[in-house]
Amino acid sequence: MKVVNVILSVLILLLAIASAVFSYFLFEKRGEMIEGWRKLASTINQSATEMDKGSGTKVGEELTTETLSHEKYAELDQRLAKLTAQSRDLTKQRDELVASLRNIASIVEMKDVPSNQSLSDMTTYSTAKDDVVNGAGDLVGKRNKIVERMVNAARDSLKLSLDSKKLQAADQATLNDFTNRLKQYGNERREFEAALNTLYKQGGGQGNLDFSGNYFAGSLTKIKAVVSTLKSQLDEANRTIANRNQEIQRQKNQLGTVNNQLASTKKTLDDKSFQLESLRDVLGLADDVPIPMPWKAGSVEARKMAVGRVADVSSKYGYIAIDLGTDSTVPQPLGERVGNINIEMAPGLEMVVSRGDLDIPTSEFITKIKITKVDKTCSIAEPFGDQNGKVKVGDKVWFELN
Repeated sequence: MKVVNVILSVLILLLAIASAVFSYFLFEKRGEMIEGWRKLASTINQSATEMDKGSGTKVGEELTTETLSHEKYAELDQRLAKLTAQSRDLTKQRDELVASLRNIASIVEMKDVPSNQSLSDMTTYSTAKDDVVNGAGDLVGKRNKIVERMVNAARDSLKLSLDSKKLQAADQATLNDFTNRLKQYGNERREFEAALNTLYKQGGGQGNLDFSGNYFAGSLTKIKAVVSTLKSQLDEANRTIANRNQEIQRQKNQLGTVNNQLASTKKTLDDKSFQLESLRDVLGLADDVPIPMPWKAGSVEARKMAVGRVADVSSKYGYIAIDLGTDSTVPQPLGERVGNINIEMAPGLEMVVSRGDLDIPTSEFITKIKITKVDKTCSIAEPFGDQNGKVKVGDKVWFELN
């Protein structure tokens, strides 16, 4: 019996030792489990907090290490359900963003639209996302280039200033300005082409010109040829006009000279008129009696009135001396006065010698003589032919003038 008790005591001791050892190990494991629980709670808190960033949620504030403590195990299911809901919402948001990115890729007309998988997969989403962003960027770049070209074209060709930012924003008023100006430009272009066609035809061109596409340069060449011809004709006309203008100016100058001469003549005429009126008074002529024209020296009228006489006859030398010389004059009645007009005796003159009164038909013609020498009061003449003895002193000498 004693042996049994010893054995039982030993067994109990062994069991006690084993229990102590197992209790120690269980305490150690409990500590590790609590530490693991704390780390798990901290990780859940960090995950919830990270998912809260920029999402508008505050799950991290609710799932703290304290609220997730093992001591609040009874509330754990309720609290962890919020993390599950947040994860579900984030997944939904991701899926919607994936769908939006794919829609954007389709809208910007990307050649290869990324798949849902490539945008959802953590290993490929970054590249797929960059493809969509780059595609949208390319579209924006193309749009900006188009807007820039439109702004430059509107400024340079349409004389229209456009706001590029408003064009990028598809501002309706700006688009209307561009559309209306473009329509106006089209109308102006058509009117300009019609005017060029009219000019071309008026310049002698045949048919209508085509200003579309590749025909534009050729049509301009035809117009230039017509204009060149018209320019040549215009230059010729201008030269003609210039010559005529010179002629007109010359004639104007002549007319000016003539006008000056006329003015001078008028002044002279006025002076002569004054002189004539003065002469009328001097001559004692009535206003209705014309003023007689004085004979000019050596005129037909004066010489008709001249009657001289033979002063000497030289039968030896054959000359005849007459009493008319350079101082010889004839009277001209001028109103109440008489003018003495010089007959201007000169060598070479021919005269007639007669005997008797000139107004009597029986007056005798003697001969004709030619004046050879003239003095103040007398002249020497030679008879035509042999007149020896026919001419006598006292015979009359006169001019036979018709």
